[in-house]
Amino acid sequence: MADLTVEHVARIEGHGNISVSVENGVVSSIRMDVVEPARFFESMVVGRRFDEAPLITSRICGICSPNHAVTSIKAIESALGVEVSERTKLLRKLLVYGSYLQNHATHLYVFAAPDFVGLPSVFPLAATHPDIVARALKIKKLGNELCNLVGGRSVHPVTAVIGGFTAEPDPRKLEAFREMLLDIAPDAVSTVELFASFEVPAFDTAGEMLALSSTDDYAIYEGEIAALDAGWRRPVSDYREVITESIVGHSNAKHTMVAGMPIIVGALPRLNINAGSLSAAGRDALAKAGLTMPSRNPFHTHLAQAVELVDAAERCAGYIGRLLEMGGSSAPVPFKIQAGEGAGATEAPRGTLYHGYGIDDDGFITRGDVITPTAQNLANLDADMRAFAPTIADRPRDEFILLIEQLVRAYDPCMSCAVH
Repeated sequence: MADLTVEHVARIEGHGNISVSVENGVVSSIRMDVVEPARFFESMVVGRRFDEAPLITSRICGICSPNHAVTSIKAIESALGVEVSERTKLLRKLLVYGSYLQNHATHLYVFAAPDFVGLPSVFPLAATHPDIVARALKIKKLGNELCNLVGGRSVHPVTAVIGGFTAEPDPRKLEAFREMLLDIAPDAVSTVELFASFEVPAFDTAGEMLALSSTDDYAIYEGEIAALDAGWRRPVSDYREVITESIVGHSNAKHTMVAGMPIIVGALPRLNINAGSLSAAGRDALAKAGLTMPSRNPFHTHLAQAVELVDAAERCAGYIGRLLEMGGSSAPVPFKIQAGEGAGATEAPRGTLYHGYGIDDDGFITRGDVITPTAQNLANLDADMRAFAPTIADRPRDEFILLIEQLVRAYDPCMSCAVH
């Protein structure tokens, strides 16, 4: 096999290249080159009013814009000392889960599934298996509608603000949506069954797995930073003490490390760390998936996402039930504009997302900081490619490229987020 470059890897968000060097028939180096240009969102928010940050940073990504908006809001509330109502927290969780439904459905069916059925894209699959593609579109559509119902728009939400929400869904619409979530549960279970039927390479990552963790919920909105192998827990406010970023010559995205080790975030680490907090339907789906926890195989990310779809459908239906019963208000709470520093985190579909801000006495932002899931995964992705490539170096060129691309897609990367 000779040196090769895969330009603009297909079926991922954004642009990235795979570069492989071969010496004397042996893979000597392999890496992911992120070629998206830098976008400077962290500098963009400096000098702007505190309440502009969520609207600006939600533009980092069109897929997980609710996560950027909510995480930005949480960081600003941390800086200003704002405490929100339980009703507000439930609505924000629904907003975050809307992005899960639409992202996981897109990644699993449009990006990943063609790899396992020998097709170059989802379009031939739509011709041969229209029922499968219809299932994907149904789940994705429901995710978009959930973001629209709670956030006022399916992309770049507008109703979630500092301290609460400017508007709430009509109770009748919430009740109808709860029924739609319960109706989609069999489709989510079928997704688990489909991806459990696919054979994936036997390969374990060596990276440390990180995710938010909480004692009273599957942690996507609140919790501490948890490390699977090291076993520690740290408050989100310590994220800059835990995670270090560095510039690498072959990528426009920074790489991150924890205690000198590359890390992996996303559905698989979340499931490894929080499987005990799954809903009843989620636990059944995990058993159906046949996963033994903890799993260190990054190719199992697909199954982990499918399990999260099942869990999300039941969990969100439960959240809506609580909203319909609990009363209270999600209207923005009063607060004082003052100088402060704050950090916030949520679990975006692709992994833990961090925002941090400094605010002056007049409410203007003096410092902005964002660490995205894909940026956290890139160093470990490179390490996994270096470990995986020699095990498949004897395969024909096309098969070698396909398997390496499958590994990249298993990380569900978003290169646009990575170069935020």
